[in-house]
Amino acid sequence: MSELREAGSPYLRQHASDPVAWRAWGAAPFADAERRDLPVLVSIGYAACHWCHVMQRESFRDPETAAWLNERFIAVKVDREEHPDVDAYYMTALQALRGQGGWPLTAVTDTQGRPFFAGTYLPPNDRPGMPSFRRVMDSVSDAWRERRALVLEDAERLHAHLEGGMAAPPGSRWDPPATPHAQTDAASEADADPALDAVATELRDAEREALQACQARIDETHGGMSGAPKFPPHGLLRWWSRLDDADARRWRDRALTSLAHGGIADPLAGGVARYAVDEAWRVPHFEKMLSDNVQLLPRWAEAWRDGNDPTHLAAVRSTFAWLEAEMRLPGGLYATALDADSPGADGRSEEGAFYAWTANAFDEAVRDAVGDDAVAFARDAYGVSDVGPFEGRNVLRRTASDAELAARHGRTPDGAAEARERIRTALAAVRAERTRPARDDKALCGLQGLAILGLARAGRLCGEDAMIQRARELARATLDRFLDADGRLWRRAFGDRVGIAARLEDHAALGTGLLELHRADGDPAWARAAERRADAVMRDFADPDQGGFLSAPADPDDPLPLRPRALLDGALPADTVTAAELVFAV
Repeated sequence: MSELREAGSPYLRQHASDPVAWRAWGAAPFADAERRDLPVLVSIGYAACHWCHVMQRESFRDPETAAWLNERFIAVKVDREEHPDVDAYYMTALQALRGQGGWPLTAVTDTQGRPFFAGTYLPPNDRPGMPSFRRVMDSVSDAWRERRALVLEDAERLHAHLEGGMAAPPGSRWDPPATPHAQTDAASEADADPALDAVATELRDAEREALQACQARIDETHGGMSGAPKFPPHGLLRWWSRLDDADARRWRDRALTSLAHGGIADPLAGGVARYAVDEAWRVPHFEKMLSDNVQLLPRWAEAWRDGNDPTHLAAVRSTFAWLEAEMRLPGGLYATALDADSPGADGRSEEGAFYAWTANAFDEAVRDAVGDDAVAFARDAYGVSDVGPFEGRNVLRRTASDAELAARHGRTPDGAAEARERIRTALAAVRAERTRPARDDKALCGLQGLAILGLARAGRLCGEDAMIQRARELARATLDRFLDADGRLWRRAFGDRVGIAARLEDHAALGTGLLELHRADGDPAWARAAERRADAVMRDFADPDQGGFLSAPADPDDPLPLRPRALLDGALPADTVTAAELVFAV
């Protein structure tokens, strides 16, 4: 029986019935690789990943391919959300070798975990410009058996490159106080330090250069950065909100408005998809991640505070409604993601089956619920055409304001708003009859921290007391669920399972979320809980040699060849930056 059957990760359990002899991440499979003199195939993905599902169907469930893999490799399956440090190390290797990243991540390592090959999705058969999975793995296996010295030399060289790339930047050595939240005379004296003034000048110069770089790449038409695919630019949105700069605020507001009105945002139930495949945000990659939505929540709230645009307030409220209706778990925590795929009309799993509409199905739903004379209005309100942009089907989006719809269809703004709400309710009821996408019910500590921050900040800025109350409930549930009796913080919660020690992002995100909740409701208990997370950050993650922080705790049994350091934002804020913000804020 596969050892993945009892895994806490839904992603690992999805692969438990594969004929590939998958092992969970840990020291044991690498010890077996040493004993059997085999390379290690490290396959990294997550439960809501569309192309992970595709590669599973095409290759990992093929008995012949699986038998060949089991003979030539030790196969290890990793949930990137459970092990962000493992993902960071091999993703950096992939980017170094290929110039880009993505999931599923397919890496092959020596018995010490050092990669010498990395790629992403590989098809079952050769395609133009894309060799098959079997062909690639065959070449890798031959190289291991016949050119071992060169393979190990490549692995050592790549590891050295990764180690250097994850080193602390020059000049980043710093010595924070032993008790980071203590106020000292030295700290106040440092405010007048000429050296700090020079650093501040350098930072302002760097900020101006960064804004100029943004200017060159901004998509003034559709918002966000130019090109496709297009992801919500979380790091930029957060930075732009903090700047007292007219261009930055305009870029932020344009991007957030485009997101709210694009097909990437679900106008029937709320929630934003992971990314859009086009530059106009019209066609999403349909998976919905907790991480994206709780990061957008405070950005929309900040835009509402600054500009009073009702689009931004509506986005705050619809995102909160989606979180509560579709992501809340028994006990009060939030799930991690909704899948991109679900069964279509023929029963086969396909991307976007739950969300996309043919024109006929849309018209019929509107006609049955509201009447034939509402079809033209509904098509205009939700951007529906006879041939839609997603494989001929339509992705619904909020195309116009109520006032614009009223002017175009001879209604009052209130009448247009009422009609749109009736149509939305009817469409949502029809869609609810479809098979829903699977939900990744794994709860992760760091994501709960991001959600606490997003709810508390959005509630405070928008005057939404229900969001602040929900942030309190979530904070209590998180501390109850992830802190054990000895005060240790854990990363994962699934049923009664924990078992993965908290990473830097868990301590840092939870701590900053608790601080934001303290700002929202004034309860000093949240500040004290945040201080304890800052103490843990300094105790378990501070790098005594280079300064700054490392992403994973020291663990002699972890086979990862190094403790990674995150320096740049990705889908989540860089954990080292969040940790620094926490340490210096408490």
